[in-house]
Amino acid sequence: MATPSPRPLKFWDLALYAVAMTLALRWIAAAAAAGPAALPLWVLAMVGFMGPLVIATAELVGRFEGDGGLYAWGRETLGPFFGFLSGWIYWTCNIPYFSGMLVFIVNVIGLASPAPVQTALKDPLIFLLACISLSVGVAGLHLLGLGAGKWLSNFGAAAGATLLAILVLTGVALAAKGASATPFAHASYIPHFSADIAILWGTMVFAFGGPEALAFLRNDVEGGLNQVLKVLAVVAFILTAAYLAGTSAMLAILSPEQATRLSGLPEALMTGLGRLGLGYLAPSVLVILALSLIGGYSSWFGVAARLPFVAGVDHVLPSAFAYRSPKTGAPSVSIIVQSTAIISLVLLSQSGSGLKAAYDWLVSMSVLSYTLPFAFLFMIYLVAIERPAIAGAWSPPGGRTTSRLIGWVGLAVALSAIICTLVPSPDEADKVGATLKLVGASIILIAVGAGFYGLAQLRARSSSPSD
Repeated sequence: MATPSPRPLKFWDLALYAVAMTLALRWIAAAAAAGPAALPLWVLAMVGFMGPLVIATAELVGRFEGDGGLYAWGRETLGPFFGFLSGWIYWTCNIPYFSGMLVFIVNVIGLASPAPVQTALKDPLIFLLACISLSVGVAGLHLLGLGAGKWLSNFGAAAGATLLAILVLTGVALAAKGASATPFAHASYIPHFSADIAILWGTMVFAFGGPEALAFLRNDVEGGLNQVLKVLAVVAFILTAAYLAGTSAMLAILSPEQATRLSGLPEALMTGLGRLGLGYLAPSVLVILALSLIGGYSSWFGVAARLPFVAGVDHVLPSAFAYRSPKTGAPSVSIIVQSTAIISLVLLSQSGSGLKAAYDWLVSMSVLSYTLPFAFLFMIYLVAIERPAIAGAWSPPGGRTTSRLIGWVGLAVALSAIICTLVPSPDEADKVGATLKLVGASIILIAVGAGFYGLAQLRARSSSPSD
């Protein structure tokens, strides 16, 4: 039985933590590039993936005790190897993402800063020190426990909501003036299949990913299962409303062609404010964006560190990973190792051209592997629902029949998104090579995880008494 956190999260703590972790406004720019046809795609992704994911997570949390989440569910249904493998992929694919996010956050901070700070951050050493300081600061807060780490997530969620409100209000103001960049009344809302739409579908499906990670915090939440179920419902509503409203607002600010040409949300916000004569607010908006990103980074950091901790408890990773501070409840060794890995990749990304290529390859490794755990999750769900439920477990109306339908729909949509991640960009010169690179990188990632598991089995056999 896992040890409860000394300072458990309350409802709004968990809700804000979840919003900071799951609401990724960067996906809005990618959706806007497809024009108004992106709006029905958001709805389809919500119905086909978000709904099944939230329902499956709610039911699985009730069926399995403990805070191992996907790792523990896989161990109990598909077996120890597949449980570790799904957790391994889920964890490792986040490390390059964390490193890239640190670099992006420091860049945004630079844009929002006075000229002397911008100049200083152009020095590679100072830039690296800023990234490392940010990473160490977040890790330090989480070492103090979720009671301390939650505050970055709370501020991040508030900043994200503020940023979304600014975007939506800017879009509404431009539309009210008759200055919408997109003619919504005469636009086509029917998606036409293409490589761009295939890539967008994969992006949209997994923009709704994240609610499943709340299971890793079950024993850190005041009220346990019931609180997690309530927060899952809140998050589902917020994500759907945010992506639909945000995409519509961005299309009011920029035409689809401009959304493709510009690099994302920051430029859209600056353009919209400029068109309203409010360009002087740009630095403040960039600060809000940076706070939102830091909150999201901190939220995912805290959840991800629970995975090597659970693997340490199971003796698949070295037993040191299983250490949890009796005072704060923090998985201290896992936090330190995770932070070290992130900083190492940041250093790699800022090194010479050869090492940068290695970093780019590591990032590409995470693209396809990020989608695989969701296929694992729905397979686990389809197996779990055929077993007797424990007392007090939640199930959807219609019982097992509904659960089966939900599981198969979620699995089909997850697999469709996995296939879409293999579609190369139209701008890619070597399309076959790009696809093979993704597949090869994921195979290597899986092989490394299998190697760790095999070593753990050898250690267990060598330490067991002789027959």
